[in-house]
Amino acid sequence: MARLRQWLRCALPGMVLLGVGMATAGAAPYSEPLERSDWQLTEEEATCRIQQTVRHGGTLRFEARPGLLTAVFWQAPYAMPAGVAPRLRTGAPEWLRPATQSPLDLRLQARDDRLFRVPQGSAQLLKARLLAGHDVRIDFPDGDDSVHFRGIRFALRARDFRACYGGQDAPAASPDGGALDRWSVYFETGSHRLDPEAREVLERAARILTATETPRVRVVGWTDAAGPLEINRPLSRNRAEVVRQALVEAGLPAAGVEIEAPGVDPAADGARQASRRSDIWWLDSGDADAGDAPVADTEGSEGRAPGPVPDPAAPSATPAW
Repeated sequence: MARLRQWLRCALPGMVLLGVGMATAGAAPYSEPLERSDWQLTEEEATCRIQQTVRHGGTLRFEARPGLLTAVFWQAPYAMPAGVAPRLRTGAPEWLRPATQSPLDLRLQARDDRLFRVPQGSAQLLKARLLAGHDVRIDFPDGDDSVHFRGIRFALRARDFRACYGGQDAPAASPDGGALDRWSVYFETGSHRLDPEAREVLERAARILTATETPRVRVVGWTDAAGPLEINRPLSRNRAEVVRQALVEAGLPAAGVEIEAPGVDPAADGARQASRRSDIWWLDSGDADAGDAPVADTEGSEGRAPGPVPDPAAPSATPAW
């Protein structure tokens, strides 16, 4: 026993130092080696994404859907505590200094426990920094961890991303200037009753919209091409009205929810389930971050980095972190 105590007295300081070293090493951002830090383009039926994934650090992605403004999301690698706001910062890497654009420093907005959105007023500004070769760091809100996304190849992939979402057709009755988000609620033939699946979509939309100051929403009701117009026109309005009522009951101000009832979906071909729906368009917001006028697209031609974006802050020679 005496020998054991003597061994512990000698070994314990080294064990403590080892623990400190591990904790210090753990504070470094998660990042991929330079050769594996790339942006991948994904093209789906109604969505285009350009994204970079870092092991243990999640995914940073730009997402475009017909009728919507391009949105930027961070998909966390695991569920985060409720009410948290991860911090996103940009900065020029060593080889790019002095920086030609000032860094960004902002808080992300929670969509659920793993998905966080860059405020819409900052989405174009973030894109401009990445096009200029800046990197992005996101600090996890539940500890000392962070993730480092490299911007070195973003401009190269951005050309294909523009071509991807530029070729998509906007859906019927989409807002002229682009919306912040869109949800669709589907109905049975000849019905405007909300089934459990429709109510789940409405709950998800209401959770996001009610967390926003003075959201402006448009609900558009559609029908398929089956049946006479004298039935489809009032059915279209009924479908829009029932969705509007559900949103108001969930806490949205009635004055901020408008409805449209165009009738038959122009894309309908007979009794198509995809046409029996109501679309919920999130048009605008009173939030300071999301309600700003859209920032001009500053992408350079042929994927080259754009010129400096006008910004109140002076350009910085150091990264934001």
